[in-house]
Amino acid sequence: MLTRRVPATILFALPVGWLAYDLLLLCRFIGLNHPALHAAWAMLTAGLFWLATLPRRRDLQDGPTVATLLACLGIASLLMLLGGEGRFFYANPDWQVRDAVLRDMRIHPWPFVYASGDMLRAPIGMYLVPALAGKAFGQTGADLALLGQNSLLLGTLLALGSTLFASLPRRLIALAVFLAFSGLDVLGQLKVGHVPVPTAHLEGWGPTQFSSTITLAFWVPPHAIAGWFGALGFLLWRVERLGLGSLLVLPPLIALWSPLAAMGLMPFIAHACWHDLRRGRITLADFALPALAAVIALPALLYMAAAGEQVGVRFFPIHPAHYLLFETLEALPYLLIAWAGWRARFGGPVLAIVALMLLAAPLIQVGWWIDFAMRATIPALAILALHLGDMLGGGWAASARRKAALIALLAIGSLTGLTEIARALTLPASPAPRCGFARAWDESFAAWPKASYLAPLSAMPSAIRPAAPARVIASDPASCYDRPWPKPPLF
Repeated sequence: MLTRRVPATILFALPVGWLAYDLLLLCRFIGLNHPALHAAWAMLTAGLFWLATLPRRRDLQDGPTVATLLACLGIASLLMLLGGEGRFFYANPDWQVRDAVLRDMRIHPWPFVYASGDMLRAPIGMYLVPALAGKAFGQTGADLALLGQNSLLLGTLLALGSTLFASLPRRLIALAVFLAFSGLDVLGQLKVGHVPVPTAHLEGWGPTQFSSTITLAFWVPPHAIAGWFGALGFLLWRVERLGLGSLLVLPPLIALWSPLAAMGLMPFIAHACWHDLRRGRITLADFALPALAAVIALPALLYMAAAGEQVGVRFFPIHPAHYLLFETLEALPYLLIAWAGWRARFGGPVLAIVALMLLAAPLIQVGWWIDFAMRATIPALAILALHLGDMLGGGWAASARRKAALIALLAIGSLTGLTEIARALTLPASPAPRCGFARAWDESFAAWPKASYLAPLSAMPSAIRPAAPARVIASDPASCYDRPWPKPPLF
């Protein structure tokens, strides 16, 4: 049984189906409950699945074994547990707001607006299924549903990613590189005069950030899962295991989990479209699949775009010397080693796009902080990590000196993830939330506006604006938590 293979297209369709179901739940969340809408969603989703699986229904040998799938689910579950999901281990401070959002969605009737007249408008894709579970089974049900959902999705992606590598040793090497991948943050901390402690959060040393794999899994799993799914879809297309149409369904589907990760995927999408167009490989399905996905995602896209002017896009001011130091410690050493594999299967123009993303992202600001640099680079960083993992596994020729240099870089960079794990094992598990979103935000991020999470009801497009949402009034206790929630040391 363990040696049997799971068809790759069916495995790819599972997270696609989950994301599509989230889009239906969003319609319910904003009050679009008409039976005709549900029937239309069912027909469109059925068509999406049929077209996505039709070209490769006999791809049994392309999929992972059951044993590989189970191992990947176990690794994913361990990552999510250590990240604080399920409340078995410490969760980082970002979860204070995230928990409050899930609490509000769990306890309030759908749709609802706050007493201020604002509606929750955020990338809430990750919360919808756990919120429903929480309505039925309380806080514990919501916590366990979140843990199960994210473990299932990430485990599926890891299993699909394993099929990019031909042998077990190459898969294990690629997985190790991916998990250890990070900039040289400990050197950055030393450069600015800090001596880090074992449980420190190392990535705050510079003017901006690229997040390590472990940091993404622990701090921002919705962005991580969305970005990694996009990167995986692109690499499967790159090795001709996925059609262009199936790749094109991903941006509208992942946007409700992370619009910034969807933005970061777009340069790779543009390359894939231009590549297949030049070679005359465009089929009817390549038009039909993204069209179906866009129609399914239309309410979510309208929802996410509401009051977008409050978020805005602008140039991020950064001193040239600080920018150069940041890129030197976070990206350039890996890019220089990766460039030796220009002709490898993950190389060529793909590496140029990766380099462009990593060089340009720190100069762009979306919202009030450096989220674009941290989240839009997730697909590029994942592709770079797997390209370098392919090198260490023998997928393309590189000198012994380059391999040794890469191993040294990974060893130094892995300290970023190891400190995250040390914190998870050292600090106490996070308490359950007792306050709503606004109070939780003010406790952690009072200096910044709430526009990335809220939009006035009047700013919602009329097509999706709730007609009579419940107005909820906060009744928060004196303390949001029944025990202290420690913050990680920054150095």
